[in-house]
Amino acid sequence: MRFTTVLLSLLGLASSLPSEVTTLEKRADAYNPPRNLAYIQTFRRVDGGKFSMLPLIQNPTQVTHLYISALHINPDPKGMHLNDNHPNDTIWNNMWSEVKQVQSAGKKVMYMMGGAAPGSYPRLCSGPRNTINESYYMPLYWELKYRKLDGIDLDIEERVNVNCPYNLLQRLNKDFGSKFIITMSPVASELQPQPYGLGGFSYKTLDYYATNSQKPNGKIVNWFNCQFYNGWGDAGTPNGYNAIVKNGYPADRVVLGTLTSSFNGGSGWKNLTTIQRTIRILKANYGSKFGSVNGWEYWDAGRSDNINEPYKWVGQIGNTIFGTRNTFKRQESVPQDFNSTITPAKSPWPQLTDRLLKLGVVRLETIQVLNQTNGDIRKAADLLGLGNLLGNLPI
Repeated sequence: MRFTTVLLSLLGLASSLPSEVTTLEKRADAYNPPRNLAYIQTFRRVDGGKFSMLPLIQNPTQVTHLYISALHINPDPKGMHLNDNHPNDTIWNNMWSEVKQVQSAGKKVMYMMGGAAPGSYPRLCSGPRNTINESYYMPLYWELKYRKLDGIDLDIEERVNVNCPYNLLQRLNKDFGSKFIITMSPVASELQPQPYGLGGFSYKTLDYYATNSQKPNGKIVNWFNCQFYNGWGDAGTPNGYNAIVKNGYPADRVVLGTLTSSFNGGSGWKNLTTIQRTIRILKANYGSKFGSVNGWEYWDAGRSDNINEPYKWVGQIGNTIFGTRNTFKRQESVPQDFNSTITPAKSPWPQLTDRLLKLGVVRLETIQVLNQTNGDIRKAADLLGLGNLLGNLPI
């Protein structure tokens, strides 16, 4: 411990991290599960009516955290966007008004930054040796200050050096203090043994060094919103979650990330009954330490389960997490299942997946690019730089 403290003091905010580590130190509790988290990126209703997030607090959903998604850092340092518009655009006036009401109801509202759109993190970390570029960081700083949000979620889906998230975590923690919630959203496989994913860096190394004694659990990252879909994990079984915990991440810092309908993400949607079963098993396994669940995304949650309002899907998840009476079996009747054997996630395109596997592509990457291209193997092969290998053979 003392060695780590001295080492970190030598590193400073703009330093490079030492070599990768393979174990995690177990620490005290993280920020208080249970949680019921929802991501909001699409600000419209399925039926075309006016969208509102207020039903989440007007009904017994037991929602705890909302992520406003997705913030993007563009080439113009002053041109950040929330989806396709600047956060100050009048299109967001009603949304920001509702954010204040949600916060007044005791819920935490945060930004999610990054995601599938590239560029935000390389720009923020474009200083020497992946240090923070002030031209890009300061507009983000003032945006977070102005909105008085409760935290930020770093969704890094592009390859960056580990020093980039390390320096960004240190800076955000320094500027906003220990009560500011900082989370990250790796794909589930990035926290499992033999990690593989989108960020291209070791989360275990990052988490080992990104510490602060004033933060819950001593870690700058409060918890990880793990994506158990798109081939990176399977929310229909507890195995992948168990594997992450077995790999050294405390359960109270691991959130089970799910798709709320089959129309979101790409593949990996599980029906509500299946998700509830997984939740009940994980509650049996980890009790009050279970890090709980998030849903991507809110606007059409439950659509594939024939649920007519998204807040009702969130409420069903909330009931399962919090154990509301008259809903499900008593917790102690649910058997524990600590199996951590990870089976390959199913692909919606098994024949196309096999075709790319024969070209030497990693299975996880195969499913990812097929999701990105909606099953177009030629476009997928082009993304992988393998287009010429397909030749003119029929698909």
